[in-house]
Amino acid sequence: MSYELEKSIGFKINQTANKINNKYTQLLQSYNIAPEQRATLEIIKYEENVTQTKIANILAKDKTTISRTLNTLENKGFIKKTQKDKRTNLIEITPNGENILCESSACVKDFRTRFSSKLKDDELNTLINLLEKIALSVEEIS
Repeated sequence: MSYELEKSIGFKINQTANKINNKYTQLLQSYNIAPEQRATLEIIKYEENVTQTKIANILAKDKTTISRTLNTLENKGFIKKTQKDKRTNLIEITPNGENILCESSACVKDFRTRFSSKLKDDELNTLINLLEKIALSVEEIS
């Protein structure tokens, strides 16, 4: 490439994220769960008082996307929704959801370790700090 796109931080981040997500999707296929569904299950398991809005904020996704993910997880029997009030559901992980997290855990840990293994600890910390700075910069753009 010899045009501005190759120097775009957003393009490079997105390109890398797509590569990671595509490989991660392949690895999770045998567990019948997509990466975003698994991330959602992790949030439900480890966060308190989980709602659709809380998940959307953590994953930086819109509520409609999260709603579809939650419906899929509920249809698979991985979560249970309990109505808190007219507009809010509390979301809990079911034993089946716990099992799928446990079964896929070793695969996920191995994947995360393998794709970051080329980075030294200080490089990984620098990368995470830089990505956080970029995310904050994007939020400040009006």
